[in-house]
Amino acid sequence: MSVWEVSRLRARIGIDVGGTFTKAVLLDSESGRLLRKVTVPTTHDADTGVARGVVQAFRRVLAAGDVSPGDVELVVLSTTQAVNALLEGDVATVGIVAIGRAGEQRQVVKRTRMDRIRLSPDKDLRLLHRFLASEDASDPSKVEQALLSLVEEGAEAVVASGAFSVEDPSDESRVLEAARRLELPATAGHEMSGLYGLEVRTVTAAVNASILPKMARTITWVEHSMRETGLTSPLMVMHGDLEVTGLAEARRRPVSTVLSGPAASVAGALLYHRVLHGLFVEVGGTSTNVGVVRNGRPASKYVSIMDHPTCLKSVDVRVAGVAGGSLVRLRRGRLSDVGPRSAHIAGLPYPSFVDPA
Repeated sequence: MSVWEVSRLRARIGIDVGGTFTKAVLLDSESGRLLRKVTVPTTHDADTGVARGVVQAFRRVLAAGDVSPGDVELVVLSTTQAVNALLEGDVATVGIVAIGRAGEQRQVVKRTRMDRIRLSPDKDLRLLHRFLASEDASDPSKVEQALLSLVEEGAEAVVASGAFSVEDPSDESRVLEAARRLELPATAGHEMSGLYGLEVRTVTAAVNASILPKMARTITWVEHSMRETGLTSPLMVMHGDLEVTGLAEARRRPVSTVLSGPAASVAGALLYHRVLHGLFVEVGGTSTNVGVVRNGRPASKYVSIMDHPTCLKSVDVRVAGVAGGSLVRLRRGRLSDVGPRSAHIAGLPYPSFVDPA
């Protein structure tokens, strides 16, 4: 082994994809010391979406630190893409297949049927609904018929939600298998949580399904683009509860990344500022996040989407759809609203990237 191999720098990289900016930091793996940081505009309009900005940030931080892709042992992504999609209403219409015994149809429908989920004061997630008797769930033709009828009505993704799926998920799994055959994005309630509570599991799965097509496409682009740079080390994603998992889990449960951006910022505050008790405020381009640190640990709770509780556990961060890049709306010459649409939606440049002249 050469002296170079013994003394060679081993690095870790963190990349945060925000609604406005994509930021990257380069750390010395052994000491945890911050070596370099870069910021680039998030590339919403690129052919590969935000993945292009991720690669730009990755390459620039490597160049700034004089590090090669082979020196990187880990890359962790955090992102506000999921929460921004919800704040901006950039979601798919979801069809819910509720499953239960025929004699319990009334109760199952009562706990799974919703016309919409309010995402923000002026944005809703549209929901469609079908009941499938568990006695029919083993018949592939009847399952496909239920799914196709939802698609004909406008569903772009589906949810399988069974009354007792935490005990026996087989009926939900059959719906997922049928959805895969139809190349239809799908989520099952048992994938979201092992907790009882049909209504909460259904809401959580519906929110997950609503961002599934967009987030799955984004994650695939990011993975492919990063591998093209020569990166061979693990590529991980931070979740809202500070857990870090591989891309496959994020692709299956993108809703778990809803608060990954704020969670990563809280983790940074804990690591570098040694905060014991404090109020955390982060103003981004699309949203502003407020959280609390108590006894050196972030407060945590189950996430609520407006008035709808979910079974997602995350750092306790309140997200407001207003921030540095928010658009001001005028109606009849008077101020009518601010945010959550960021300036990039209107194709406007950010002042920080405009020539001062």
